[in-house]
Amino acid sequence: MSAWAIVLACGKDQEIGSGTDVAFLALGSRPVVARSIQTLEQNPLIEGIILVVRKERVDSALHTVRSFGCRKISAIVAGGPVRLTNLKNALEKVPEEATAVLIHEAARPFLNDEIITETIKAGKRYGAAIAAVKSSEAVKLAEKGQKVTKSLDRNSIWLVQSPQVYKIDVFKKMLKGSGKLFDDDSELLARSKQEIHLVAGSTGNMKIRTPADLEVASAILSVARQNS
Repeated sequence: MSAWAIVLACGKDQEIGSGTDVAFLALGSRPVVARSIQTLEQNPLIEGIILVVRKERVDSALHTVRSFGCRKISAIVAGGPVRLTNLKNALEKVPEEATAVLIHEAARPFLNDEIITETIKAGKRYGAAIAAVKSSEAVKLAEKGQKVTKSLDRNSIWLVQSPQVYKIDVFKKMLKGSGKLFDDDSELLARSKQEIHLVAGSTGNMKIRTPADLEVASAILSVARQNS
């Protein structure tokens, strides 16, 4: 039931500002990327990890891996702004005998062991599984501009996170296509007509997109330290 992990630490959705990668910002005593990698390493279902970073960050990534004793990192791949291309390049480093892959965004540093395990189990069972949380707010659809065109049932709205786990054949199938920039891999998967199983994620599994998000993440970490 094991899987190989691909950690995405580059791409427009992994920047906090133009050219500023979230992954290499300090969060407490460790860079953001080290936190999710170390959580993945501690899970026995993760066989190995492929880290994808901008080519300008390869040396920094090597330093991070060595400094924090990341033993399951098998390759560091030089990536770019296009998510699909990054995934294809990472797949080349995944062993042929691998049966499933787990995709995780480095900008989500508070990944936990339970989500990893449950998403891998569901991915192996259904072919594709994605961690997500139900929307707690009323949701409106505005197809053009700011005019509401439809009210949506919040009970049927899920906010997609990572990790996302795919059987290897499903993963290879979904990577066939153009190099269009996608926000998450479920958009790619939709083209393959593959059933996607949702796994209950956590509101704590936040994504750092802005300086304000980084401040919130730092506050969460500070509270966690005080309570430990």
